[in-house]
Amino acid sequence: MEGIWGKTCAVCHGEKAQGERQYPGLQGVGPFFATPEGRRYLVLVVLYGKKGEAGLMPGFAQLKDEELAALLNHLKVLLQAKGDPFTPEEIRKGRDLNLTPDAVKRPEKP
Repeated sequence: MEGIWGKTCAVCHGEKAQGERQYPGLQGVGPFFATPEGRRYLVLVVLYGKKGEAGLMPGFAQLKDEELAALLNHLKVLLQAKGDPFTPEEIRKGRDLNLTPDAVKRPEKP
């Protein structure tokens, strides 16, 4: 999994999700792994990307559902976050929405 993380995420977010240059660390998203709203948000971010203060994060919808679930599970381990492992089915449900990065909004509470 480090291969996909390294190729798609670590370049901006760092090897251990600590953040690099102007791009944010991901420690603050740990609580999102434990709630339905938070999990949905994380799925949408990896599928469609999002606009943020540092610019546009691309989505990775070209990856398979299994790969994106594994990617999120790798991040969960890095952050030592609580919550069930992600499944390919969760990713599939997010794919059905066909969103743009502008439409991906972080919930106020995870």
